[in-house]
Amino acid sequence: MEKVFKKVLNKIIPTSKERTDLSDVLKNVINATESVIGPLGLTKTVAGSFIRDTWLADKKEVDLFILFPVTYSRERLEKVGLDVGKKIMKRVKGKHEIAYAEHPYVKGKIREFSIDIVPCYKVKSAANIKSAVDRTPFHNRYITSNLKPRMSDDVRLLKQLCKATDIYGSDVKTMGFSGYLCELLIINYKTFKSLINNAKKWKTGTFIDIENRFDLDDPKSFFEKQPLIVIDPTDPRRNVSAALSVENFAKFVNVCSDFSKSPSEKMFEIDRRNISRKTFNNYMKKRGTQMFAVKFNRPNVVDDVLWSQMRRTTSRLVTLANEYEFKVFSNSVWSDEKQSILLLEMKTWNLSETQRLIGPPVASKKHADEFINKYGRKNIYTEGDKWAVTVKRKYRDFDKLLKDFLSRSNKKLLDDGIRSHIAKSMHKKFNVMKNDDIAKFIDNTSFSIFLRKYFERRA
Repeated sequence: MEKVFKKVLNKIIPTSKERTDLSDVLKNVINATESVIGPLGLTKTVAGSFIRDTWLADKKEVDLFILFPVTYSRERLEKVGLDVGKKIMKRVKGKHEIAYAEHPYVKGKIREFSIDIVPCYKVKSAANIKSAVDRTPFHNRYITSNLKPRMSDDVRLLKQLCKATDIYGSDVKTMGFSGYLCELLIINYKTFKSLINNAKKWKTGTFIDIENRFDLDDPKSFFEKQPLIVIDPTDPRRNVSAALSVENFAKFVNVCSDFSKSPSEKMFEIDRRNISRKTFNNYMKKRGTQMFAVKFNRPNVVDDVLWSQMRRTTSRLVTLANEYEFKVFSNSVWSDEKQSILLLEMKTWNLSETQRLIGPPVASKKHADEFINKYGRKNIYTEGDKWAVTVKRKYRDFDKLLKDFLSRSNKKLLDDGIRSHIAKSMHKKFNVMKNDDIAKFIDNTSFSIFLRKYFERRA
């Protein structure tokens, strides 16, 4: 293990030049910030992995939090916060854009470095936050005080392993490990090696409370259905790993188990291989399934909203398929900056001309009469102790069902479970691609990498 760690660290530890460059940029930003917020009586704190020395060589980002008194209204905080951010970026001669999380903030760019200038409330404790970002200064102080310098590289190894496993990030798209969670895990287990040896034995509901601050008897009930529970040292009623999905929890446990058995540098490498049309066609032939991809223009919303709505909409389409007796083999979602796709791999996509409907028991006179009146006495027959009828299907082809369902008005799509931003985009234009069309779209590199991972995960 130690040999592998050393090789990996040689690739992911920032060079002295990278450290110097980022320090210089940060110094300029801080000087500009002081000159802007000083007259306003505001304070600031710099957060993020750079300050805690847990950043990776390919991450050139700094988070700057502007602290506002709790007497500010949300509207005033947002307005002044954006104004402050714009002025700071103007003074350092950087570019900026307005980004959106819980509230808008300024996302700046100075050469190759990104600076997020985020307004937040200066609250007394993390338990009294008024917005989610208010916790960050408390997290920053806790990590700075408790993460020993010798632990920094252990955090880097954990982050890199999570990145290579596609589970780094607590956003809705990833549903994995945040940087803060990685830091807390190393503080708890002391070293990356110790974490590996413990995590390979984790069971669903694993409970970690570094400061022993959780004050209820049954954490598993309080944090119901959450596979990993890591109590936030700054807020004892919060699970830092709440965003982690069951699938990604299992993936992490498995990769720790595999690594402990056979340590390999490759397990830390990000896999950017794509899939060829030939390989895609071979997968489809081998599996005997049919792929349907509903493609539409990406709605102009932040990632968390987009990915949540895509997943919920796909779940609705799975339910639709089941309602008409089509069988779904698997499903997933994908998006880049321009297009989005809901993917449905079907086990059954063509059905017989007719279907048998089982009615009420023969002995149930009221319901039996209703069934007979609906289908006609000459058409019905008994199936055991129940009435039955054979009728013509409304939809034999899943392709037609999908197109008819999604071609309705925006209001009908909303009323029938299609999420708002997805419905609005689909109402303007959508396209249902099948195997051959999907194979052509593989020319999109991002989608091609996604498909390769999709098949390998479900092989």
